[in-house]
Amino acid sequence: MKTLAKYGIIISMNFNQLKYIVTIAKERNITSAAKKLFVSQSSLSQTIKNLENEYKTKFFETDTSPIKLTFAGEIFVNWATKILKSEEEFKEEIERISNNNEVKITVGMATHRCIYILPTVIKQFKKEYPHSLIVVKEYPTPTLEKMLENDELDLLVDIENTDKYSYKSVLLKKEKILLDVPDKYISVGDELFAFKGVPFIMLSKEQMLGKTARDLCKKYKFEPNISVECKNIETAHSLVQQGLGVTFVPELFTKYNNGNFIELQSLDITRNICAIYENRKSSFALDRFIQILKNSLDNL
Repeated sequence: MKTLAKYGIIISMNFNQLKYIVTIAKERNITSAAKKLFVSQSSLSQTIKNLENEYKTKFFETDTSPIKLTFAGEIFVNWATKILKSEEEFKEEIERISNNNEVKITVGMATHRCIYILPTVIKQFKKEYPHSLIVVKEYPTPTLEKMLENDELDLLVDIENTDKYSYKSVLLKKEKILLDVPDKYISVGDELFAFKGVPFIMLSKEQMLGKTARDLCKKYKFEPNISVECKNIETAHSLVQQGLGVTFVPELFTKYNNGNFIELQSLDITRNICAIYENRKSSFALDRFIQILKNSLDNL
């Protein structure tokens, strides 16, 4: 069922044997463990003896009271606990699917990502979890962060913010930031400082991209000539199309929209798109949703 190679120990056994070892480690007494497991003391002792003989290592120091784990025993119990937890989660997940019980995932994401990412992700996920319910929350990053903190989201897909998040974070994609330029400015070049004096259309500071753009300019001591400020990346792009200025756009946006998108030279302009969630929210369904999400972004 499960093979584990660690510190020279190879373990291949059934779940009952794993439970026996873990229970003895918790109870630190063969008699107490046997009662809890509803097996005889002699049967439990014999199981341990057989395992230790098979793997030529001792898991317990039985000549002490209470019983102590050996170094090999500590390693075994650590891994066995993880395996048993996974078994329980697996059983629950299979039971939900087989009984057509609802799998519900509430995911928070900025609108422009929802439009381009989620349709194909949800379509694939629904093939595997046809009775699932996906609840999509589309808000700016600050709002989504508060929703995550208030336990209103199972999953947040956003830019990694190591200063703020104390949650589990799975890297989905490293995304470039490009400059969206109208035809009239296409000849300016591909250096940020070449656009000094050119009108900039900036997203508001409340938007993560707006904050990223301002931080970028500050980092490279560039003063943008902000002509228009708005909240929506599609609005900013439309203004660029009218020749009213240039704007920063994420790489994902350029995959689905037409325009002149310039990769600025000599600058480190990337950010990490991550799946962010609490460990206690983890499940086979959520893990699968994240994997499909990552695969989708990898294929862009």
